[in-house]
Amino acid sequence: MIDAFRAVQAAEQVRDRLEKEADAYANRVLAEARGEAAQVMEEAEGYRARVVNEAEGEASRFVAVLTEYRNAPEVTRKRLYIETMEQVLGQVDKIILDDKAAGAGQGVVPYLPLNELRRSAAPTATGGSN
Repeated sequence: MIDAFRAVQAAEQVRDRLEKEADAYANRVLAEARGEAAQVMEEAEGYRARVVNEAEGEASRFVAVLTEYRNAPEVTRKRLYIETMEQVLGQVDKIILDDKAAGAGQGVVPYLPLNELRRSAAPTATGGSN
């Protein structure tokens, strides 16, 4: 009978210990989940704020361009064209020559090794000799 009593007490102690471990595990997992949820919410709020600010900025720029367009349509059209071409062609590794400016009407396109000149001039411009 004493052995049975001790076995019951041992089982109760094991049950209590396992319940406490389960509670500790649940609390830890819940805390981690809440932390991750808070982090995701913070990131989402930051993304929302960034997108809204970018959209408002783009709208402001559009309104400013529209105002300038209404004041001087031809100048604004030309400026927009030049800015767009600068963005499109800014990273192109080609030199464009105007045939009107270089030997007009002669049918000859002047050859200048501009790409090679630019490459060879770049190291001296940045790291020049003493």
